Amino acid sequence: MKVAGYLGGRLKLEQIGKKVIAVSATDLNKDELERLVLFETGLWHPPFEDTSKALPKRFRIVCDRLSSAYPGVRIPIAPHDFEQIFISILLSKRVNYDIVRRWCREIWKKFPEGFEGILSREQEFKEISRSYQLSMLIESIKDLLGLRDDFSRIHPNILKLFGRPGRSLSKYILSLPPELARLVLLSIKGVGPKTADSILLSTSTGLENIPCDVHLVKFVNRMRILERFREPEKNFCRRFLCKPESAERWGIPVCPRAVKGECIRYELLKYFGALGEWIQTLIYLHGRDFCKSINPRCRECPLRDLCPSRITSR
Repeated sequence: MKVAGYLGGRLKLEQIGKKVIAVSATDLNKDELERLVLFETGLWHPPFEDTSKALPKRFRIVCDRLSSAYPGVRIPIAPHDFEQIFISILLSKRVNYDIVRRWCREIWKKFPEGFEGILSREQEFKEISRSYQLSMLIESIKDLLGLRDDFSRIHPNILKLFGRPGRSLSKYILSLPPELARLVLLSIKGVGPKTADSILLSTSTGLENIPCDVHLVKFVNRMRILERFREPEKNFCRRFLCKPESAERWGIPVCPRAVKGECIRYELLKYFGALGEWIQTLIYLHGRDFCKSINPRCRECPLRDLCPSRITSR
């Protein structure tokens, strides 16, 4: 049962065998309901495994092994639920998933109006928890909504081509090409490269939004997938575009780190392309289960024979 956001409390999904059945007490027609269900289950995209054969051999071997270990992984998105996604991802900084889920359930129950409701009852919102994540979230929401009146932080080329943001910031951001939506998100206080990519991964069909989280960086380093790399930094990401072809198309400079082949995000985009989000998700699952920062489970790891950094004894 969907508990919040668009059709929250009214949309129920059941899986029987290989079929997904939607039960919805709404006036959506069949086509609209099917489109929504495909988005929220990740079934909007054909199996990613079908196109992994196009990867360079050294990446394809790792990808095939990961997809065998975690079969059927898809990318569910919720384009109608930008505010809920924004809240959950901003709260997830350096905190346990179960705590974030508890916070979110309470927020969505007490503040169904979303951003505006949170800001109008700010003190009540802070009573949910004294953790700094909630205070930082309020500042990020204020900064985001501030773009409606102060759009000087948005790149002038974006304003020229797509106009100024209206009252609905979420619709404006998600109407932009993902690489430009990322620039707008990075203009917001508290939103860094990983956070911006996570938001777009969960709300758009772009497929090239790769959150470079600790699991990804650790995996790439241990598997020696790239010879050298630097992690994305907001100071660069908010001013430049990763891909030269995107930079040329939109008239925004390409990132100097991408030109030098130093950025992990660009290098993975270059090799993985539209498989980037899917592979990042597989790596996240693998990092959570096996390739941990402390006490990695190397002896049981399904990629053990491929890993040059494996621990051979305990």
